[in-house]
Amino acid sequence: MPPIRGRWGAPTRPPDHEDRVNRSPARHRRRAVSRRVRLRRTLLAAVVLALVVVTTVRLVSRDEASDVAATVADQLPGIQASPAASGSAAAPSATPTGDSEDGSTTTEAPRTETVEVPQNGTGTIRVVTVPGPQSTASGRVVRYTVEVEKGLGVDETKVARTVREVLLHERGWQGKDGIRFVNVSPGEEKAGAAVDIRVTLASPGLTDRLCAPLRTLSQVSCWNNGRSVLNLRRWQLGDDSYGDDVERYRIYQVNHEVGHGLGHQHRSCPAKGQRAPVMVQQTLDLQGCKAWPYPTGA
Repeated sequence: MPPIRGRWGAPTRPPDHEDRVNRSPARHRRRAVSRRVRLRRTLLAAVVLALVVVTTVRLVSRDEASDVAATVADQLPGIQASPAASGSAAAPSATPTGDSEDGSTTTEAPRTETVEVPQNGTGTIRVVTVPGPQSTASGRVVRYTVEVEKGLGVDETKVARTVREVLLHERGWQGKDGIRFVNVSPGEEKAGAAVDIRVTLASPGLTDRLCAPLRTLSQVSCWNNGRSVLNLRRWQLGDDSYGDDVERYRIYQVNHEVGHGLGHQHRSCPAKGQRAPVMVQQTLDLQGCKAWPYPTGA
């Protein structure tokens, strides 16, 4: 299958050249609003479907509905949190996008992007070597691997280094939860060593399979069956909530999904203008908060 072009831009600080998206700031803002409206409507549809399956009699609040949808899949494309049909990644075309914030009907113009994200890799995952020494933090040991699907065309060493830096960062979960992340090497994993969290970078297609029965629709990431599944589409393109800063979005992506693996649930924005807790579904909606990728400092 030929690669599919990502539709969502990403990231306030310029990213690496391979992650840069060409677009007009003004048009980008309009499209971001348009996408968020579409995704909220899609998310609502997913919630309704989930609720029908779960129960036919119970009434749920808007917050409860959001939690159901969030469990279905985590982080939406350029908007986050599980979609039952969150933005697709078809080739760019001018199509109606539905109601805008003021109630008018808008049309999204074609976008030109420099990053192509393959829909599928080989489907085979391998544990990769994480460069650098082990953490010297104290606390409960949490054993993790970094795993990458073959055929993604990414620098696996760079991916592993990024994940390690995020997990061992002074603002990360180690300090927040009083834990110590210990990497399990490929050899140790093959020999049967215990692994608590498998941080896995996967193509959109494999993400859908690893996250099932959660519905990720090739757009979002998830936590499922011991894996923090990082969708390659979000890894490469980032998200509107982080402007053009793809690398900063990756910090959020790792911390949010690993946070689920540590037992943390979704949170809401505490107050408009404040930094968003990392467990806020920042890809979907900052809820008035400012994007913040770390477990501490918010």
